[in-house]
Formats: sequence, C-alpha cells, structure tokens
Amino acid sequence: MFSLLKSKLASFISGLAGRQEKKAQESQELKTPPPSPQPIPAPVKEQKQEAAQPATAPQASAQPAEAQVSRKPESPQPSSAKPSPQKTEEQKKQISLSPKQQPEEHVDVSSLGKKASSEKRELAPKIGLGAAIRSFFTNEITIGESDISDLLENLELSLLEADVAYDVSLEVASRLRSCLVGMRVPKSQLASRTKEQIQQVLESVMQSERRFDLVSKVKSLPKPVKILFVGPNGAGKTTTMAKVAKLLSDAGLSVMFSASDTFRAAAIEQAEEHAKRLGIGIVKGKYGADPASVAFDAIAYARSRSIDVVLIDSAGRQDTNANLLAELKKISRVAKPDLKIYVGESIGGNAVIEQIKAFNQAIGMDGAILTKLDCDAKGGTAISIVHSTGIPLLYLGVGQGYSDLIPFEPRKIAQEIMT
Repeated sequence: MFSLLKSKLASFISGLAGRQEKKAQESQELKTPPPSPQPIPAPVKEQKQEAAQPATAPQASAQPAEAQVSRKPESPQPSSAKPSPQKTEEQKKQISLSPKQQPEEHVDVSSLGKKASSEKRELAPKIGLGAAIRSFFTNEITIGESDISDLLENLELSLLEADVAYDVSLEVASRLRSCLVGMRVPKSQLASRTKEQIQQVLESVMQSERRFDLVSKVKSLPKPVKILFVGPNGAGKTTTMAKVAKLLSDAGLSVMFSASDTFRAAAIEQAEEHAKRLGIGIVKGKYGADPASVAFDAIAYARSRSIDVVLIDSAGRQDTNANLLAELKKISRVAKPDLKIYVGESIGGNAVIEQIKAFNQAIGMDGAILTKLDCDAKGGTAISIVHSTGIPLLYLGVGQGYSDLIPFEPRKIAQEIMT
C-alpha cells in the first residue's frame, strides 16, 4: 500500500540530502588553504640579455653600408646608433657586473616574488569564505532554489506515475518549493525535517472543509436516513454498503437494505446474502424492475418499522452512459437521499476522478469511499480526490471483511506514506 509513492518521495529526500552533502564538501574544500606556490626563479639570463639589448640595438637596426652612403640626411640630427649618455652608463654598469655579483640581484628578485605570492595567499581565504562556507561554521544548511528545482520537476513526474492527478502533483511541488526554499536546518536533521515538510504538504492537499463523520452525521439527521451508493461496475459497491451497515449497526443504529440494483445479474442475491450475515432487513424487487420504485418501497417499510437507516444500492454504471445516469437521477428524485456516496476503486487512477466529477454534476455527491486500497501499490488516487473534486473522502476499504473499512484521516495517511 502506497509502496510506489513511498519510493518516489524517498528518492526526492535522498537526492536533496546528497546535494547538500556535496555542497558541504565543496565548502570544506574552500576553507582549506591552497598549497604554497613554489618560488619562481628570477630570469637572470633574460634580464642580462634585455639589459644588453639597447647597446646592440643600433647594430641590429643599422642599414647596409651602401644604403647609408647614398642616404642624405635632411638636417643634422644625432646619430641613432649612439645611445644616450644616461643609458650608456646604466648599460655599462650592468655589463661590468662580474659573475660573483649576479646572485645578489637574483636574491632580490626571488624575495619579491615570495612576498607577492604570500600576499595572494592571505587574500584568497577572505574571498573564498563567506556565504559559500558559512554553513560550515554554523552547522546549518540553507536550502536554495537551485538545490531543489530539478528535483521537484522529477518529483512531479514521479507523482504522476503514482496515479496522483496532474493538478495535485503541481500543487504538491509548489507547496514543497515554498516550504523548502530558504529553510535553514541542521545538517544532521536534513532528511527528517524534509520528510516532515513533505508530510505536512500531503496532509494539506487531502484536507476538505466538507469532511464529516458519517456516524455522527447519520445520528443528527431525521429518521429514516437515506443513503444512496453509486459507482462503476466491479468497484465493490454492494460489499462496501454492507461494511457501512456493520459500522452503523455497531454504533447502535438499526439498518436495512434496498436492493435497487435490478440490472446486474446476481446483484439482488448478493445483497440478500450480506443482509442475512449481518442480521438486517432487505426490500427487493424483480430483475428489470424500476430501481426507483424499489427504493421508494424500502423507505416506506423503514418508516413504518422505525428503522433508522436505509442503504440504497444501485446499478453499476460508467459516467459516460447517459441512459444509466438518467436512471440514477430518477432514483435521486424519488428517494430524496440525505447522503449520496460514490464508491470507486483506488487502483482506478485518474478515471476515478473523472467519474466522481460526472456523478457530482449529475446528482451531487456528498462523499466518497475508495475500495481495494490494500491492492494499490501506488496510492495516488487517495491523495488526489479531495483536491481535484472537492468531495470529501470518508473511508478506505482495505479488505473483504466487514470491519475492513477504515476512516480516511489525512494525517494518518500522510504518516503512512512517509514511514
């Protein structure tokens, strides 16, 4: 139950934790100073050549002899071959240095290089420290938009794979983004705090202002209370009706059946068998009879016998079958049910959402019950119904026994998914 959904959400949490761990490692690397650079040896020979270059420059730039002879200067100018006196003195000074004097100049240049590299090492940690490694000192992590952007996109796809409705998957991702971005959390609590946020978001999308307790609601209504069950074929509608009968009987209410499914073969016999096992009354008709008339007779019988609740079965139908929907509208007009409950399979996926919307548009639905949740590895439908349709989810069927009907409680469901 919810196994696929659990694995998808666990992948999201592990992905976020992995990214934050990587950021912490990068921050620690920034904190560690780089290794000291090796001193760069002074280019003595190159300096010597550069120093000697001005002395030889005139020779290199001199024209051939013939060109010099034929060339007539326009005005007397100092010969370019003769260096200035100041340069000549410096060049002579450099040229006159003996080999023993050269290492002194080499020492001076290398010391300057060491000093410059030392100053750079002092500046680098000041630049590298700051926001990038602040969490290293505070032992906290701040979750940023870049940390979860693509993770949330993948989560949306994962939720769709788990039968979560499209609009609900977008809402879950949006609410998670609002909760997580900017959240400061101790490193050791990242996974647990993220799990808490996801649990709160899941719980919030499953909440409904229209939710009510069925037993309390029935006790507060005038008797006999009429409850109509609708849904597609094979969803377990008649069996669910029997489970509700057991629930109400245990609460001290008297209950009876109206076998108004006169369309499906063996539907009446199935309702009779459940009534026999539960020890409650039943009103039935013949196959092909008007289901609305059967419901009318059952209500009259309950009123004459002071029975508290009449549970009205109906033929299974698809939301696209116009004739069966018209028959359902007739039952609703004749019986005037106090509550109309949709029964569908949890494994039905998004088709269940469309069915509820169609039934709600036709006769108006007050609540829903999902069956076969024990066979549902995805569980996304249970999360989607309330937010997508606005119809409160009342119970979940988790087995074939009469007691295998559990109240739908968003907090417990969210906890179950996140464990």
